[in-house]
Amino acid sequence: MTWKLAFPFANDYPVITREDILAFEGRNQLKLPADYAAYLLAHRGSSPMFQNEDGRFRAVEFDVDWERKAAKSYGDRCGLESTFSIFEGKVIESPYKGGCDLDDNIVWNRHLHPPGLLPIGMDAGNSLFLLGVEGELAGQVFFLSTFHIPYPMSDDHIGFIADSFTAFLAAARPMHRDDIPAAPP
Repeated sequence: MTWKLAFPFANDYPVITREDILAFEGRNQLKLPADYAAYLLAHRGSSPMFQNEDGRFRAVEFDVDWERKAAKSYGDRCGLESTFSIFEGKVIESPYKGGCDLDDNIVWNRHLHPPGLLPIGMDAGNSLFLLGVEGELAGQVFFLSTFHIPYPMSDDHIGFIADSFTAFLAAARPMHRDDIPAAPP
């Protein structure tokens, strides 16, 4: 079975312009990596999924490198349930129909991770996918396990996924499901 990366719900998200991205960066005093900004423009920040030749869809998952941190008990894979987009100044029916708002997630999740990381999506358990937007972490993608957040807060609950947003999308694979037989080798 062949799976291809697709963005089937892009039309549920508001259209994003370069001006929206510049305004978002200004409001939040950050600079988005170019490949992530291109994704927002092209796919409106919608969730990637895999589609097979039969037209069926499957969620995406990623490997997480915990580097022997305590949070590795979460598991070595994480699934992307939903993504965040720019809703400021947009008319939308419901923020949940087209994902969640990037601006809101900055405020809501600031206490969970070190500065310089932007929440860009979440798994089914509300653990976060983070994009580096400052310093040596800029452009890199991480996974924050809300299952195990140490106190005082440290980097022990953050695992590495990819060196860039482009590499993040390239590393996606169809989520493993036990109810669908594996394809023969």
